[in-house]
Amino acid sequence: MVQVSPVLERMVVTRVTLVGTAEPWSETIVASEEAGLVRKMLVDEGDKVTKNQTLCVQDASQLRLKVEAAGAIVAEAVANKTRAERDWERLKRLYAINSVSKRAYEEAQFEAEAAVKRVARLQVELYTLLDQVKKKVVYAPVSGTVVERHTLVGQWLSKGDPVVTLSVLNPIRVMVPVPERYVSRIKKGEPSEVTFDALPDRVFKGVINAIIPKADGAARTFPVRIDIPNPKGIIKTGMLGRATLAVGDPHKAFLVHKDALVLSGAGKSVYVINDQTAHLVSVKTGPTHGSLIEVHGNLKTGQRVAVRGNERLVPGQRVAVVDSPGSTPAGSLSK
Repeated sequence: MVQVSPVLERMVVTRVTLVGTAEPWSETIVASEEAGLVRKMLVDEGDKVTKNQTLCVQDASQLRLKVEAAGAIVAEAVANKTRAERDWERLKRLYAINSVSKRAYEEAQFEAEAAVKRVARLQVELYTLLDQVKKKVVYAPVSGTVVERHTLVGQWLSKGDPVVTLSVLNPIRVMVPVPERYVSRIKKGEPSEVTFDALPDRVFKGVINAIIPKADGAARTFPVRIDIPNPKGIIKTGMLGRATLAVGDPHKAFLVHKDALVLSGAGKSVYVINDQTAHLVSVKTGPTHGSLIEVHGNLKTGQRVAVRGNERLVPGQRVAVVDSPGSTPAGSLSK
């Protein structure tokens, strides 16, 4: 008594499943643009932030006093410029009717032009101070998650000191080391399915974003980067992922259920059931596709092969077929 399953002929794509690690799409260390004392630290590790959100506020009281003083100096310079320009306009009219000397006219012109340049210089100094005040507030350059905080309230920050480290986790990247025998068959832009041990019963759709042309000298593997949408941040940095990658073009193949294989010292075979008799057929196997496996041998589409009870058969034995299961769907078959 045996159970049987049909020999199938389908277009298939050879796939391999390789282990990789989830990494952030990008990670940036946000630094202080100005030296100063930390007055407020508005985020902590694990917080999600949006672009331009305030992260840290430094003390700017001394700078604000300098801004007030610089503003007063600029106002005084503007008043002097206005007076110098009026004097020059007056002397310009008098010089036109030869009522003042050329020397007096030129001195008035020089004073007016110097006043204009002084105002411009003082305004630049004022804008510089205002920019320094603005830089006392540290903003998030991108939306992301705070994965490390580098400073606390009351701490002195020098220019360029780190404030927080931000990780962008949407999309998230899975870095997969691909053996060199496969890397030439993988194409950028191809889809990939990824599962994670920490997220059982879930399959995530990704796209191959990059194939890094630099091998690991010891393992002879090339890094392949897969981008996966991660809007809710379910996938975390460092999670172990198993990526299924296509490593060949679609091709026709004969497929049988893996349970149909009979292993012996002579190799691999299947039992074809014809006229209630078991006929042993030698085969060579190829890649698996779910519960099916590619086979090469003297087989035809639709032939029935034994998948249960075959381990007790001998060539030419009479059999009874009972409760034959249908063909098992192969998730990796091409459409």
